Amino acid sequence: MLHKVIATFGALFIILGVTLSGALLVGMIGQWYVVTNQAQFLAESQGKYGGYTTEAEAAMQQFYHDYNLDPSEVDVYVSAPGGPVPWGTVVTARITVPFKFQVGSFMTPFEVLLTGYGRSVSTYLPGSYDVTYTSPS
Repeated sequence: MLHKVIATFGALFIILGVTLSGALLVGMIGQWYVVTNQAQFLAESQGKYGGYTTEAEAAMQQFYHDYNLDPSEVDVYVSAPGGPVPWGTVVTARITVPFKFQVGSFMTPFEVLLTGYGRSVSTYLPGSYDVTYTSPS
């Protein structure tokens, strides 16, 4: 009789653990897709305008706000900061964001870095756009 009670609580504990782990995994994969999408957006923007522009920086600031990210914790790398690159040059972007494993107000003592990559080819022609170039802040 006692072994059935213990087995029932054990089974419930295992089911709860698997459910919470699955929810965290789905959340982490969703966040990784978001980060990868933003990195691809930065790469496409660099491809169109030839470099990292103030419009791309404004999009990054909106990204920080939308996903409640601290900009000091996010690592942004772009291959064409500060100026245009010639037609046909491959431009890349990489964004690394910390993903904290948490359930409600309970926070476990570890986090995972999620990295998204974007890649495009510059189609910039000098004089086609009037944009201001900058570097990621």
